[in-house]
This record gives sequence, structure tokens and C-alpha cells, in this order.
Amino acid sequence: MIATVLHVIAPKPHPLSLIIPPMTTLICLWLLFYLLKNPQQIYRVIQFTLGWSSVTILFPEYFFVAEALIDPAKQFVDTLPPLSSSIFLLTTAMIVFLRPRRLVRQALLLWVLTAAPVIGYLIAHPSQLNTPRGMDLMMMLIPAMAINIALLLFYSRLQEMIDKLYVERLYLKEASEKDALTVIFNRGTGEKIIQSLIARQEKHIGIILCDIDHFKRINDTHGHLAGDQVLHFFTRCCQNHLRQTDIMIRWGGEEFLVVVLGENREELSNLAERLRNVIADQSIPHVGKVTDSFGATLWAPQETLYQLFARADQALYQAKALGRNQVVYSG
Repeated sequence: MIATVLHVIAPKPHPLSLIIPPMTTLICLWLLFYLLKNPQQIYRVIQFTLGWSSVTILFPEYFFVAEALIDPAKQFVDTLPPLSSSIFLLTTAMIVFLRPRRLVRQALLLWVLTAAPVIGYLIAHPSQLNTPRGMDLMMMLIPAMAINIALLLFYSRLQEMIDKLYVERLYLKEASEKDALTVIFNRGTGEKIIQSLIARQEKHIGIILCDIDHFKRINDTHGHLAGDQVLHFFTRCCQNHLRQTDIMIRWGGEEFLVVVLGENREELSNLAERLRNVIADQSIPHVGKVTDSFGATLWAPQETLYQLFARADQALYQAKALGRNQVVYSG
């Protein structure tokens, strides 16, 4: 908008100066309103903005080169606006908004398209090349831009390394929190989750301690791969019947813990009974039917994690003593 006003009040503005700035103003305002209504399209808006910015640099440059070739009386170094320097601003914007791999490729393309007509014209017209403006253009478009591209290459490589480290960090965090076999939270992470809930004094914290019946016999009879298959089956069945807010933890070996929020005694017992029925009603290939015992309890205020787990463990022990494949609630 400022450029539009400056060119309008200039004594003899070039026709392009009366066309491109107003068009750019209208396009930017339209993109702004479009983005306000469609914030999810921000990347598309950025791409269009960078594309239009490239056009506002390249089109006038080629226009003035063609104009100087057609009319030798016009000195190219005197008529060319300071457009070429805008490439530095544009490449800076590309660093911020484009992904590293696309950044280098598009920056190189922009450099070639920007530098080619100017350098070619100046080499063909040594008298204009030897002027201060001609030498300034050559220095800016060759060594200065070469350094800029080298920095872009360095930035691209650095960004790729940062992305790699970020992915590795996520992987290590995932590996430290999840059980490798069942891909659910491990005991260490589970204890932290429950401690956090207790510290926040969350009401109605329920836990269901689960144990696969006769798991050692399954391993001895069918092998450890079959045992792993049973663990996968049990985990998948439970997760398919839990809410998104429920948390499943591999407590150790064939023992699992389900943390349930917002349930009372009856609802917690019903959930455990539902899980027991789902597992008991299905058959695992090469193994057959598998049953599980469940001990359920609700956290009592001022109770520690050790006390909470001890009551759930006692309930699980009773379920096994009563013949397995059942739910016992400890209150």
C-alpha cells in the first residue's frame, strides 16, 4: 500500500509501478480475509504468497531487460528498479516457511531465474557493466547470492539433523514409556500416572488388576511365541472394550493393570466382568480358550499407591483362590 501511494505521487511513474503494487495490495488483503475464514489453509496461503512474490520480482526484471534490448537508448542500469535485492528478503521468508528439501531446490531456481537475464545483459553490454550500478548488480547476484545459497544448504542440513534428533527423541521416549511387546504403558510409567492422579486428589480412581490364568502352562505347552500371542490377544481385547480415558498398563509378566476414572464400585466391577467375559468367550489359534482373573478396587482418600495396589492384589489373590476366571472387588 505504501509503494502504491509513493508511485502514484511520483512525477513520472512507470506503468508497471502503477499496476504491480496495487495488485499486490489487493491480493494480500484477499489472502488475509481468506486466511481468517480458513485458518487451516495457512500453508496454502503461504505458498501462494511466496509464488506471487517471486512473480513481482521476476516479471519486472525480464520486462526491463526486454525494454533495454528493444530500445538501446535506455540505460538498463538506470531504469531497473531495486528488485533484485528483494530476492534476499524472499529467500529469508522461504527459510521460515518452506521445508528444507523444497527450500534449497526452489531457492536455486529463483536465483537462476533472477540472475540469468541481468548477468546476460550486463556481459553483453560492458559499458553498463563497468558502471557502479552494474558492478553492484554483478556482486549481488553472483558472490552474495552464492553465499546465501551456501547458508541455505547449511540450514537445510542442520534442519534435517534436528528433525532426525527429534524423531530419535520421540522414539526413545516411546521406548522408555511403553512395553516393547504389547506397546502399552510399562509399570514405571504406570506408577507415575497413578501417583500423579493421587497427587491431584482425583475422585473415583479405580484400578483393575488382571492376571492370565495358567500362563506358565501355556508357555510350557505351546512355547513362548504362543505366550506372546496370548499377551497380544489379551491386550487387544481389553483395549477394544475400554474408553479413551481408561489407561492400560503391563504391570509385569502376565499381569496387567487398568486405570479407570469416574466410576463407582458397581460400574468398576461391571467393567471388569465385561472384560472377563469377552476374553473367556474367544478362542486363540493353536492355544484355545484362555481365562483371566481380576481384582478391582477404588482408591480411598489419603491412601498411597502401595496401599491401593495391595488391596487390588489381595482381591486378585482371592479370585484365583476361588477357582480363577472371575472378578473380586475389594472395598
